[in-house]
Amino acid sequence: MGKESPLKLSQREPDAREEVPMRTPKRLYAEARIIYHPELLTCLHCGDLVVGWNYLAWDKTVQTLDGLLSIATRPGHCPHATCPGSRLRLHSAAAQRMAPLGSTYGYDVLVRIGWLRQHQRATYREIHTDLASRFAT
Repeated sequence: MGKESPLKLSQREPDAREEVPMRTPKRLYAEARIIYHPELLTCLHCGDLVVGWNYLAWDKTVQTLDGLLSIATRPGHCPHATCPGSRLRLHSAAAQRMAPLGSTYGYDVLVRIGWLRQHQRATYREIHTDLASRFAT
């Protein structure tokens, strides 16, 4: 199961005995809502116009250096059931360029963190201070 610490409780730092409560996640309220559609207007197989599905393929809140956005994409497909393109779900490339899969931070925020860490040799506290000054709390 879990691994026990080789240090006894009395040998640890004084604050090791105190429990730190779990932080609750902040509620993020987006400033803008953007719904993207596929950039391809025609089917790659038959050339007919692509139609959109009536659902959102993914919907997430993304923090960028410019603000907080709510981003979603409405997939498209070929309307002909016999066409191989009818089984494809076409998503927006522009929406996928906003943030990596599974992340709420935009690529611009990740690049800023990497730049501060790599070129400025900033500590985590300095990075946090820099980003906190850009985001409204």
